Amino acid sequence: MRMRISKKSFNPECEHEYRGFFPVIPGEVSHKEGFEMGPKVENRPIPAKTVAARLFNEDNQWPTEDPAGDANMPKHFRTWMEEYHSNMTEASLELLRLIAEGFEAPTEFFTPMFTGNHLSTLRLIHYPPRPNPPEEARDGEYVIQTAEHRDTVMVTLLATFKDYPGLQVRWIDDTLLDVPHRPGHLVVNIGALLATISGGKLKATRHRIIDCCGDRFSVPFFLEPRYDANINVVLPGGTPELSSDEDECVEYGPWLFKLTTRFAEYRDLIERASKESIPAY
Repeated sequence: MRMRISKKSFNPECEHEYRGFFPVIPGEVSHKEGFEMGPKVENRPIPAKTVAARLFNEDNQWPTEDPAGDANMPKHFRTWMEEYHSNMTEASLELLRLIAEGFEAPTEFFTPMFTGNHLSTLRLIHYPPRPNPPEEARDGEYVIQTAEHRDTVMVTLLATFKDYPGLQVRWIDDTLLDVPHRPGHLVVNIGALLATISGGKLKATRHRIIDCCGDRFSVPFFLEPRYDANINVVLPGGTPELSSDEDECVEYGPWLFKLTTRFAEYRDLIERASKESIPAY
């Protein structure tokens, strides 16, 4: 059933290329499978005639049946996911308002980036055990499930379950610290975009996932602006990093496309985009 709602990269019969299910990719350092969705919007308008605009604005796809035979489960699953996405969006935007005030900027400094069809993503991730990892996925005594990276977004709100270990963050002294699970709490990561807009005053959280010798589950929410949002802005006291010309518009979508294709589950987007008759971004 999962492959019916997988991305075109993994199921050629599926038209979706960005939203949906992605399986474990054999032999990669990244060792996870998951399902991802965007906001509750059907038939989203495409803001530009580019591959990236089409990809990032495609509709969500949903399971139509439950392997256990519960006819109501697909509907309940969709409702729960859409409500959770909406709640995390509001929580993240409130966090941005507090950050703006902390920089003595207008409270709604970030709001214009999210009016309309923002691209925020909700993921359900399963990290299965990794008994025979490739050599590139080893770091001394550790086996890597997701390599060290920064999220490309504004902020990430991460929910973990039970007492799953595995999340490590890079600390200021360059050591890796384990992040323990705390019931009823969310882990907040600063993304690369927010770090850039802060002029480097906020640091994007570098983190990785290591094998915890068992199944691990997590639910990250990534707050992202709309495709054509101008991200060439800077909080008070910061130095612009995207462009030296403060009047130049740098759109989020093209910026995201170039960064996203570094991740294993999206790596083939550039190759496929090169075969299209329209610009990549």
